[in-house]
Amino acid sequence: MAQNANRQNGYLAAVIGGLIGAVALMNLGIYLGIAYVKNFMPNAELEGVIPPFIGYVVGWWIGEVIGCWLALRWRHHRKAGKTAKVLAIVTPLGIIFCFVVYSAVLNWLSGRVNELQTAHKYEIIRSVTSAGFAIALAWVARFWTKPYPSYPHQQQ
Repeated sequence: MAQNANRQNGYLAAVIGGLIGAVALMNLGIYLGIAYVKNFMPNAELEGVIPPFIGYVVGWWIGEVIGCWLALRWRHHRKAGKTAKVLAIVTPLGIIFCFVVYSAVLNWLSGRVNELQTAHKYEIIRSVTSAGFAIALAWVARFWTKPYPSYPHQQQ
């Protein structure tokens, strides 16, 4: 027997699922990238930044799409697959824009705090911008799929 679709619009499920998936796989990607550099590139200099960066981008992209899709499917919202497809398309553009905003904020704050706080500042700004953009991307993807609720007086 097929279950009825949830009559709510699913914005909250999309945002929470996308955020949890993005944060989880993004951090896992960074960790695996750092482990790769330590084990297979012990004398790396600038090229040691590439594997953690790839893990960050791919983890965010895949994690947000899968998390959003799973949350929408788990709550039986309509158009979960379409929302995930739109999110998969817009996430790379959002990641690029996030890096632009992150760089601008980091450069703006660089002269305003002492150098001992640089690492702490890096982590806070990265976390806030990534979370903000992950939330915005999931919301936009759900908005663009137009998950109108079906009303009882309408025939399907």
